[in-house]
Amino acid sequence: MFNRNKGLRSLERFMLRGEREKASIATDLASIVGVVIGIKPSMLGAFKGADMNERELWLFTQKVQNLGLQIIFYKRTVNEVTYTMYFIGRSHKKAAELRDAFLSLWAKGDSAEIDSRIGELLGYPETAIKYYARKTDHLSERHMQSIRRNRFYAHSATHEDEEFEAYEVPIYRALVRHCPKATRILRAQTEKRWLN
Repeated sequence: MFNRNKGLRSLERFMLRGEREKASIATDLASIVGVVIGIKPSMLGAFKGADMNERELWLFTQKVQNLGLQIIFYKRTVNEVTYTMYFIGRSHKKAAELRDAFLSLWAKGDSAEIDSRIGELLGYPETAIKYYARKTDHLSERHMQSIRRNRFYAHSATHEDEEFEAYEVPIYRALVRHCPKATRILRAQTEKRWLN
């Protein structure tokens, strides 16, 4: 059995070292916490260009696996920049399903079916998945503001507060307990919603 606190602190130290953009890394770390505590079945993140060499990717893999999670890497080039995408799941199957769903999205473009599957694999609230699956017109400015203030999920227009309490609050509470540096970084982003 892994020591959740020790494993997350070790991963936090590893991910936040160096000169990479801290808020983005802290957000990815919080998403990993969401997978660890069972709120998210899987998550994806990316390292840009030479952010991580082969040895660092190996160490990252070990730290993720020490948390009882599985990881799959996929290299993708966008606008001549190569990203090492990583898909983390509570099982290898979930990580692979998320990778495959994103490969379908990149190959075929948006579709209600693909978008719903990605939402499910990322642990989006069911009410949000249904809202976006049946959305046919543009989002209101008010709803766009709500999307920008929430960090992990694009919530539905009618259930934002309930979805935030059920899905984001547990991630933030676990982050406070296990990842103090990431907590400070994300709490400092006053434009984003945080624990009350």
